[in-house]
Amino acid sequence: MNIPSLQELWIGLRGPTAPLADDLQVRQHVEATIKWIEYAHAAAGAGGVSKGYDLLRHRWAPSYPETTGYTIPTLLNAAVALNRPELRKLALSLADYLLGSTTPEGGVTHWGNAKPGPIVFDTGQVMFGWLAAFDASGDERYLKAATQAGDWLASVQHTSGAWREYQHLGVEKVIDTRVAWAMLVLHSYTPKDIYRQVAIRNLEWAKQQQDVAGWFRHCAFIAGEDPFTHTLTYTAEGLFESGCLLNDARFIEAARLTADALLACQRPDGSLASTYGPKWRATSHSSCLTGNCQAGNLWLRFYENGRNSIYYDAAQKAITFVAHTQNLSLSLPNIRGAIAGSYPIYGRYERFKYPNWAAKFFLDALLALDRAKHGNNLPSYMG
Repeated sequence: MNIPSLQELWIGLRGPTAPLADDLQVRQHVEATIKWIEYAHAAAGAGGVSKGYDLLRHRWAPSYPETTGYTIPTLLNAAVALNRPELRKLALSLADYLLGSTTPEGGVTHWGNAKPGPIVFDTGQVMFGWLAAFDASGDERYLKAATQAGDWLASVQHTSGAWREYQHLGVEKVIDTRVAWAMLVLHSYTPKDIYRQVAIRNLEWAKQQQDVAGWFRHCAFIAGEDPFTHTLTYTAEGLFESGCLLNDARFIEAARLTADALLACQRPDGSLASTYGPKWRATSHSSCLTGNCQAGNLWLRFYENGRNSIYYDAAQKAITFVAHTQNLSLSLPNIRGAIAGSYPIYGRYERFKYPNWAAKFFLDALLALDRAKHGNNLPSYMG
């Protein structure tokens, strides 16, 4: 029987730690997050990044291809920003691991599927990793894998613009705007117009699912449930970045509608609720930490594109809130530098777990905040 240590359990249940006050502390959070991602990679033991650490079961999950995929551009961005060439080496090793994780169709499976088969969203997120790895290395294997994945995604898209088949839990989702975004990145390397057409069809469909307040239907993992901030921001991220690549203001403004609604929902401590129903009614007391990081990233993207300080201030508050919850004080490698699914850790999202994508999006947010604060114009790998 796996039993968490009393130290780990106490850290998981306690309140926030010291605030994010200056550049030195930002660097400490960055370094601790990177160290945990490296540890999660080692703990997986198969070449990818572990899905995360389960506090109650006191164990690491196996590698998760989807989130390993979009961790690659994060590590490459960190390698450039911090002058850490070993992170580039790690990122490329993850891309190599993913070359062996494809299905005959060219897609990527979801973590833990009983019957392995390609999943649309997972495939799109791994494409980000391969394309970033190709850009960083020039290795044609990565571009070939991304192209095969893009061809498969194009072949299975429904005429509505949604992807109805090959969905995790069998539910079509607007979060596939992030797949559309990946298709547009692929189009910039291999300009077959079908990739652009597929992306636009999906973005148009997703935009039709948005109400006048910026909330999305078909945004939850399970039909009938209220979406997490994680999935709401996933969707807005895809619309915004796709709109920028297409130079199409319609998609950028759709993302802004959601970003502004989230501004209005932000609590005094900088957090957002885990879930929101129609009319942006908060339907949980806990906070999804991944969603906070993503909202911070989204607000910083709008700040960079218009220099409106409202977005910068909101992003700083959201990122600071998440930083408060990160353990930096004890040498507990399983959780030191990790970001929990929820705050409190027993909240609705990834209860009592430290998922790898929470660390990925926190690191993205820290690097973006530093870039916005200091005006750094470093290369930015997408995903």
